[in-house]
Amino acid sequence: MAPEIARRCKTSLADMKALVDAFCKASLQPLQRLEEIKHVGNEKITTGDPRLDHALGGGIRTGMIWEVAGESAAGKTQLALQLSLLVQLPPRLGGLSSSACYITTSSTLPTTRLLQILNAHPLLSSTLCGLSNVHTISTPTIAALLQILSTTLPQFLASKPNDRPIKLIVIDSLAELFHTSAQTTTNTLVERSRSVSEISVCLHTLASKYQVAILVLNEVVDVFVRQISPEWLDNGLLYFEQSKWFSRAHSIPLEDSKEVSLGLVWANQVNARMLLSRTGRRRYISKDDLGTRIQKPSHDAAPTRSHQTSTDQEATLIRRFTVIFSSVAPPTSLDYIVTEAGISTLVDNNSSASQTEQVLAPPSLEHPAPPVASVLEDDPSIPRSQLPLDVGFAEDLTNANLEVAEDDEWEQYWKDYDLPEHVYSDAGFDVGAPTVN
Repeated sequence: MAPEIARRCKTSLADMKALVDAFCKASLQPLQRLEEIKHVGNEKITTGDPRLDHALGGGIRTGMIWEVAGESAAGKTQLALQLSLLVQLPPRLGGLSSSACYITTSSTLPTTRLLQILNAHPLLSSTLCGLSNVHTISTPTIAALLQILSTTLPQFLASKPNDRPIKLIVIDSLAELFHTSAQTTTNTLVERSRSVSEISVCLHTLASKYQVAILVLNEVVDVFVRQISPEWLDNGLLYFEQSKWFSRAHSIPLEDSKEVSLGLVWANQVNARMLLSRTGRRRYISKDDLGTRIQKPSHDAAPTRSHQTSTDQEATLIRRFTVIFSSVAPPTSLDYIVTEAGISTLVDNNSSASQTEQVLAPPSLEHPAPPVASVLEDDPSIPRSQLPLDVGFAEDLTNANLEVAEDDEWEQYWKDYDLPEHVYSDAGFDVGAPTVN
């Protein structure tokens, strides 16, 4: 390595060897005895839902990097806010008597929603937890995030060893920092991979040194069907063919139409990956569907949206939670709803099989999955009257009802307040179709 660097830098080989040796010695990590290393995962944070805790291997463990990916309005932020309060509970209730650090990249901490969860969740109360134990900071750029993770956070964690120590760090969301209008090239991908690696090193250092749980929210991208030539298959494994095993969910058909963002470099850094999906299904919710979860009595607060729809005999929107891979739990999948108290999973009364058996194998290139329409038509076991309500298929955006989700605020905003065409014409934009001179 030194001769090549010396040739490119046009310096002497002896000087470059001395420089490389000095760099290697400075970056060398000291060896540690196993007895000196704390056991990773001794502590767990409850999600407030017994079925979800079981799916995650007992809850959110410290010393790990957890990724929650999903499309807009799937409930990623709801789960993060829920955990930011539950980590403050005493150990007898599933918490760690600790505090949380919530890092935002493109927005501010939704304190109003935090208070709503605090007042509605059956495990939470103002005497056990509050907003004062949720520390927040905004990092609008990659450089700012690296500065926070490498310098600011370690100093802050070291200053609070006993008084409500930080045990949960949330990043909402990582993919926002990599949004750019520039054309994607090899150089931009290399630069993104370098930034992802630097961020990952900081996160693993914080998780192992301070025994905190890292929760990173991520986005998804659409998966397009590709025509792969036989020559490509002869050259070895293709990323597109292999990514379906670690970047997509397959618990129900069409769920694999979305893929987790940030690619292979980031996928190799996380210890557990969860995917939240909007299924487009609806279901009539009863108390039996929520299991034995205790409901907090409330005389002042308005009933939740889910309870209102159940009372009005309207079906509730169902979402899907899938563990794609985890170092502490097998792959599994659950239905859930978003209520005033946060995320609540639903009891599966239609299947006696274990949850791990519900995960479908990804279709291969040689035997692609059949279209949804043919599946519905060929399966006589599915009553036609139930198709719009609770069919086990993820939302197909090409055929789905163009109904805006309850909490998809931006889509509703642009639908209601779209600017007239004369605004664009006055600004110098060409609204009409292009013409050829």
